[in-house]
Amino acid sequence: MALIDICTNALRAIGGVEVPSSFVGNGNLTARQCVALVMEGGSSLERTNRWSALIDTYTFDTAADTASYDLPDDFRAFANMSQWDRTNNRPLMGPTSGQIWQFLKSGIAQGATIDRWFRVQGGKIFIHPTPTADGDTIAFDYYSKNWIIRQTDSATARTFQSDNDTFRFDEDILTLDLKWRFLQAKGFPFEAEYKIFEATRDECLADDGGKGRINLGPRYVRWDGIPDHGFGGGTS
Repeated sequence: MALIDICTNALRAIGGVEVPSSFVGNGNLTARQCVALVMEGGSSLERTNRWSALIDTYTFDTAADTASYDLPDDFRAFANMSQWDRTNNRPLMGPTSGQIWQFLKSGIAQGATIDRWFRVQGGKIFIHPTPTADGDTIAFDYYSKNWIIRQTDSATARTFQSDNDTFRFDEDILTLDLKWRFLQAKGFPFEAEYKIFEATRDECLADDGGKGRINLGPRYVRWDGIPDHGFGGGTS
């Protein structure tokens, strides 16, 4: 369902208002207001909820003597525990708190390690220990700010380019969201429409992405099930 369909369906359901033939770039007041309200609603849904449809994967390669790396331009938040050192087949430890990070950086604890820690600061991801080699591949999943799919090139974006742009999450929620926002903007009662929107949104969130098993074991587990220590046959 495209932007023009959402706006048209919402206005027809409300009734008693004109339905423009186009929306993006149309100087008509109703058209401009609908685009602005869909933008407002979609941005709120993206920002305040974690939709599986907005998950993207990002990879980058380390550079020797470089500790910080740029995050994606559309980065909103990490998908939990997805940070991975693909070259060495190990998870990254973190996000690390300031207290632990300063402990690591202080040099109090020294010695060889195959583990890496990370934290985010100033829009960059920092890795400890600072990489000493080029080309180690780091990967993580993240929630994107880009909730719109542009019709012209299928690129994701945060703003509309045409009436035929589509969306990365459920269009029915956006239609219901536009209805209550439009009524509110016009000074009409909107509480009933908001409750329908809220119930539908919560239902979609409850079903979104499925549910995994709850793991009560250690937070970080090797992919092959072998423990990181204690397998040499001795006692500790």
